[in-house]
Amino acid sequence: MTSVYNMLVDGMSPLGLFRGQALSITGANSSIVLPANAYILGIQVENLTANAVTGGLKIGTTAGGVDVVAALTVGASAKTFVLDAALLLRFFSSTAPQTIYLDAVTAWNSAKINVRVIYTILA
Repeated sequence: MTSVYNMLVDGMSPLGLFRGQALSITGANSSIVLPANAYILGIQVENLTANAVTGGLKIGTTAGGVDVVAALTVGASAKTFVLDAALLLRFFSSTAPQTIYLDAVTAWNSAKINVRVIYTILA
């Protein structure tokens, strides 16, 4: 999928170079490690199946946590993103990498999703 993701990975902003991490999840909790000084600009989710993630997707700094995103609705075959107001935590440690965990709120329901975290590094 060439679209917005590749444009942002190679793009510039007043904050600097955009970067991104992509992750495919098939019915299991997972995680992404962001580098020190990472500032999340956005999170995109694409559901590749006709199965909704029951209860939505929660994202946190601990397994099962909801301090980054409390609940993002991920419907069947959906392409969605986290609204700015729903992105509860964007900036993490300036000295250490930060793992963020992605979990189903209730159940994965055999869904397969692609998640893209778009971020920049603050100097």
